[in-house]
Amino acid sequence: METLNYKQVVAECLAAAKTELGRSWKSFKPYAEHEFRQFTENAEFLAQLKLAGTFDNDELKARLDIQRLALKNVLLTMKGIGLITAQNTVNAVLKIVGKAVSKALGTVLPL
Repeated sequence: METLNYKQVVAECLAAAKTELGRSWKSFKPYAEHEFRQFTENAEFLAQLKLAGTFDNDELKARLDIQRLALKNVLLTMKGIGLITAQNTVNAVLKIVGKAVSKALGTVLPL
């Protein structure tokens, strides 16, 4: 089994966010880096619990939905970020993290 390369995943998430956020990127970057790393760690943790049989796909999806909403709320609280920009950033991050977890752990996250 591969290990999840947090540095690479976070770098890809930051690049996607930078594209979405444009001019407000400078003030957002340090906070985004922390939040994306945390989301990636949470997604991997939940995927490992599912693989260990702690819960099923429905529970995994429910817990990931909570994480997705938390990430979205964090992004919405940042000054100057509108709803569409926040959602586009969340979607980009979900795609990147889902792909990385799938590659590293061999399981697909229901994102």
